[in-house]
Amino acid sequence: MAEVTYRNESELRDVVERFEHCAFALSEFTHARHLTVACLYLFTLSYEEALGRMRSGLQRFVAHHGRQGYHETITRFWMELLGNHLRQCPKEPLVTKVNAALQRFASKHVLYDYYSRELVMSDAAKAGWVEPDLRPIADSHSAAQPEFDRVLDGLGKEI
Repeated sequence: MAEVTYRNESELRDVVERFEHCAFALSEFTHARHLTVACLYLFTLSYEEALGRMRSGLQRFVAHHGRQGYHETITRFWMELLGNHLRQCPKEPLVTKVNAALQRFASKHVLYDYYSRELVMSDAAKAGWVEPDLRPIADSHSAAQPEFDRVLDGLGKEI
């Protein structure tokens, strides 16, 4: 279950504003809030702009708190995964999309469905983009999707 459910876009924008102004404590900027910011950026900007803004925002946030540890591959992984998710539900309101993303990707360990620990924790992956070694991000729909597609195909033949 997701730790956060948003009621309106104002709540989403508040999270982004607090992130951009480094108003969250490190412990307050949870996985769900990372995803929230990423979704809002992806919804309002081109992919490249969203990725750049997320990258610079995370680097600023980490530096503001006197830390190091920005990770390019993990950042881009989540941006790509969330971008795929948002494109799969184009007619839904933004709040619904974000809440669904938080539910679907509640565990940050989803990363390890795509990457081995060794690869994602490598210096190369921290410094720059490294493709997943376990499965492609484009394959981000659920394992049940092929079965669902077969059911839909069957329904189409009956109609």
